Amino acid sequence: MIILLTAAFVAGLLTVLAPCTLPVVPLVLGSAAGGGAKRPLGVVIGFGSSFVMTAVVLAAALAALGLTTDRLRALAVIGLAGLGLALLLPHLADRLATRLAPTADRANRLLGPIAQTDGFTGGLAIGAGLGLLWAPCVGPIMAGVIALAASAGPSPEGVAVALAYVAGVALPMFMIARWGRSVVRGGGPAGRRIVGALMVASAIAVATGFDYQAQNAIARLLPDGYTSSLYSVEKEPGVQDELTRLGAGIRAGEAGSLDPTDPTSDGTAGGSSAALLPKPVASQLPALVPLEELGRAPEIRGIGAWINSEPLTLSALRGKVVLVHFWTFGCYNCRNVQPYVKAWYDRYEAAGFTVIGVHTPELSFERDLSNVRDAVVDQGVLFPVAFDPEYKTWSDYANHYWPAFYFVDKAGQIRHEHFGEGDYEGSEQVIRQLLAEPGPAV
Repeated sequence: MIILLTAAFVAGLLTVLAPCTLPVVPLVLGSAAGGGAKRPLGVVIGFGSSFVMTAVVLAAALAALGLTTDRLRALAVIGLAGLGLALLLPHLADRLATRLAPTADRANRLLGPIAQTDGFTGGLAIGAGLGLLWAPCVGPIMAGVIALAASAGPSPEGVAVALAYVAGVALPMFMIARWGRSVVRGGGPAGRRIVGALMVASAIAVATGFDYQAQNAIARLLPDGYTSSLYSVEKEPGVQDELTRLGAGIRAGEAGSLDPTDPTSDGTAGGSSAALLPKPVASQLPALVPLEELGRAPEIRGIGAWINSEPLTLSALRGKVVLVHFWTFGCYNCRNVQPYVKAWYDRYEAAGFTVIGVHTPELSFERDLSNVRDAVVDQGVLFPVAFDPEYKTWSDYANHYWPAFYFVDKAGQIRHEHFGEGDYEGSEQVIRQLLAEPGPAV
């Protein structure tokens, strides 16, 4: 467990370097500007506590009740935008404070000593709003914890790992908050207005979804594999072993089991010649990607709704090559891989290839089916999407990642896996090799 806690803390530290954290940084800068000296501490504690509560502690309860944090997120955006306006337009803030003075006095008398905490209590409230807005590009550690919490409820071990992760995030965020406070205090009116403008812009970006576009633009400027490298510590074998022992949504023994009595499991019907396949999407592909025998692909089950398709089963798709693609619409890395998945589906569908995009939600607002349908339209997704809010299919595949690729051959066997971003040329070559293989006997 010590290995997992340490890796979670380091993963949290590295998260601040990921483009997906960018929208929250101006909000942290400005939120720590007002109040007393303890405001930055309150902000980061509220930030981390809110995220852990909604993503881990209350995840199963929210899912069971069919509740999401959409409205709370909207209120948080409005509140943080208002805080930014107060810094940007101090005269407006002064007039508003004068009108609200009687209410503030009554609140101070009611709360007594709690209200006199040198900005700490206000920082907690603001930080809680930030925690609701933050959708981190989590790696396998937090993905496993969130999946376990949503499907089976929080465990002491899972909460401990989440707290270690958030502690890692909180350390650089606290430094950013302290620095932002110094900039605002030392920069005078101009400094306050600059930070206020950044806060308002970030709040608008989050509300409109423009933050996703900004993240993607930044990602294109970064070296290939940059984001994936941030998760390298989480992919260490020792960490993966700890995750398995934690039971992060895994049903031991169910995934990848072969049924030797299945007459379609080892057929040798004819396949497609590689020379007859469509022109590759990528300009250059590897000559060959070694394929594996990873067992029978678990069936797609526990699906709450299908989008772009009638309900599908892998057994009914025998004879086709299937990419089982785990994703969620708010996941930064999932958005980065989506153009490639869409291109493969478009290019190879007529040759006997299909994609099943298993949408397993990470955060509360991704469990709202209407949000998922909107995201499918907004992202131009045309392949079948299976909505997996109870983590049934996720668990059967023993999955730890958003995004994750499981390449299933014509006989229903998993022959290749890929997790996270990158190696798009290799993935396309796997598709071509599987399409060229013989299909199952009939």
